[in-house]
Amino acid sequence: MVRIIRVLIIILFLAGFISGARAAIVNGSVYEWSDFEKPLKNVIIEVEENSTRVQYKILPTGEYNFDLPPGNYTIRVKYYRNNILELIGEDKIQIDNADEYRSFDLLLFPPTDTEYEYLGDINLTEDINTRSETNYYTYIALFLIMLLLVSIIFYRSRRHKSSTGEITVNEPSSAPAPIIVENKPIELPSDLHELYSLIQKMGGRATQKELREKVAYSEAKVSLMLDDLESRGLIKKIKKGRSNIIIAEVQKN
Repeated sequence: MVRIIRVLIIILFLAGFISGARAAIVNGSVYEWSDFEKPLKNVIIEVEENSTRVQYKILPTGEYNFDLPPGNYTIRVKYYRNNILELIGEDKIQIDNADEYRSFDLLLFPPTDTEYEYLGDINLTEDINTRSETNYYTYIALFLIMLLLVSIIFYRSRRHKSSTGEITVNEPSSAPAPIIVENKPIELPSDLHELYSLIQKMGGRATQKELREKVAYSEAKVSLMLDDLESRGLIKKIKKGRSNIIIAEVQKN
């Protein structure tokens, strides 16, 4: 009996490994531009590859989860109020490895088009059937992966009770030193301090695209952080074409 169980575990491991290698897991939350604390409920999200929609969902809680094979994708999100388009967001993501696990939050802004898009007679507050072009094989792969993870955790917990498989996040031991501008100390959260220090290390001048490539935040969050730094008087943003040039204020000690 024990030998049969071992064989089944090996089969599940191999099946899960082969199935899981087909797609990466991408998840995240959707936020309104003015509220970065609570996910925006009842939004429509779709994923495109080469202008072809591959997945489509309605998110009652504002949180999403997709299984995507390697490739370049466009994630587009829309939010309707009274069936009129009120907020929209779009971002791109590149999946290089099939075994990746990516957390990718999205920020929605009011549409820039003068004409409103009408959704039709769809009530997003009720339970509805959503459509997804995800392969049925993907769901089998996810199920096998879950079985595999449970088996590994159970096996390790029996051998090493101290090892639970949980991921711990190391908190910084101390807050970053305040930034001095015009002889006035300005306390900054660690993420804003990191971004402002990076701008200074780049000579006090950089494009928003250059900053986005050097930090581990999404494009939407970097934009929000730059707005925060500008409101504190620490940077200036100069519009140049479709991008922004970021200039740091000179520190005076």
